[in-house]
Amino acid sequence: MTASMSGRPDDTALWRSVQDTLENLVIPTLKPGFELDSARQLVGVARYAQARAGETGARMSAQELAEAADLLVASVGGEVEGADTVREQLKAVLAEDIAEAIPLMETFSGHTPIDASEDAVEVPEAPALKAWFEQQLGTPVELAVSVMVGGHSRRMLNAKVTANGEVQQLIVRIEQGGMFGTEGTSEAKVMKAVAEAGYTAPTVRWIVTDSDALGQPFFVMDRVAGSPVVEDQAVIDTYVTTLGNLHKLDPSIAVEGLGPVPATPEAAISANVDHYLGIYRDSVEVRIPLLEEAAEWLRANLRPTGPVSLVHGDPGVGNFLHVDGEITSLTDWELTHYGDPAEDWTYFGAIRGRKMHDVATWRAKFADHADVKIDDRDWLAWEAFNQLKGACVNLTALRIFNQGVNTMPNLLAIGTAVHLRFLNRLTEIVSELR
Repeated sequence: MTASMSGRPDDTALWRSVQDTLENLVIPTLKPGFELDSARQLVGVARYAQARAGETGARMSAQELAEAADLLVASVGGEVEGADTVREQLKAVLAEDIAEAIPLMETFSGHTPIDASEDAVEVPEAPALKAWFEQQLGTPVELAVSVMVGGHSRRMLNAKVTANGEVQQLIVRIEQGGMFGTEGTSEAKVMKAVAEAGYTAPTVRWIVTDSDALGQPFFVMDRVAGSPVVEDQAVIDTYVTTLGNLHKLDPSIAVEGLGPVPATPEAAISANVDHYLGIYRDSVEVRIPLLEEAAEWLRANLRPTGPVSLVHGDPGVGNFLHVDGEITSLTDWELTHYGDPAEDWTYFGAIRGRKMHDVATWRAKFADHADVKIDDRDWLAWEAFNQLKGACVNLTALRIFNQGVNTMPNLLAIGTAVHLRFLNRLTEIVSELR
């Protein structure tokens, strides 16, 4: 080790300086908006780094985690000596990790729908996007482009394209390194399929599978009129009916985007569990025993509630648009897949809509407006499946953050604090149902 000639500050002091500078000098000068949100998120990163700097306990090695995972997975099929002790040790570590990540959770910018969805920040893709539109349309264009605030799976650009006097209002959805284990080509093909079947989805104009133009694959769709903000409960009721109608579509319409329809509902469950386990394992270098155990439990105990359907995967307020009480479009189709409708209903009622109504109210709405009735045990088990999904796909954000594809603080929060929240709830449910 090379010693410093004049001494060096420790990491805690450096991060304390970052936090103090942001809180005392930078944040007081900023107006509400993108810059202020980013500064607050950086404060969370600084506080998280300081909390990590104080770690003294030894963490389990990759080999120890793998052995613990094998032990817990084996225990799903019957009693295995030592499994209970290992599980409790892992729960204690999980609690420590959650406490450590609190600063990231407190400054995390979630998925709150807003009417003013454009932010006046620099759009570095603008020159390349203008050239791409000119190539596609075969004529010079005028392009007004802005960043849209929304979810995290795609970078969203609002593009007003004027060519030969004709104006097109378009949305460009750009991939971000496989965020949430999704890719735009499948998403766009599913959107085209459901729109052609008469369902409420935006019209897709172009699908670009290579990264030559914008550095990532992307697709372009029409901008649909409507607001994501919901103030009238009647709109929610209409949306519940609309979501139920999605599940009634023939799932085979989506084969171009999703491949063959699973032969049975049980096959769909198994395929989806494998899919999400694959996403998490591709995102981190160690096995997560509590996640592996829960996946095995779901594989053995999760029951279908109906035939294989098209499942939106991320339903709820913020992912649909409406005008004058009518639903104009469902949006954010990146997690759409073949599955069980109960996945959508429990995600909506137990996770996405939990701040709007309690679960009992949502279940009553689903029964009244979509004729959906799910018994208590199946409801809890399907919520567990959604918690598994969230715990797995959120780890892609950590991979993307570590690789430098996207270094925004929100990605760190999703890949750590949000992931841990899903894993904790998943563990609670499986313990209750076991």
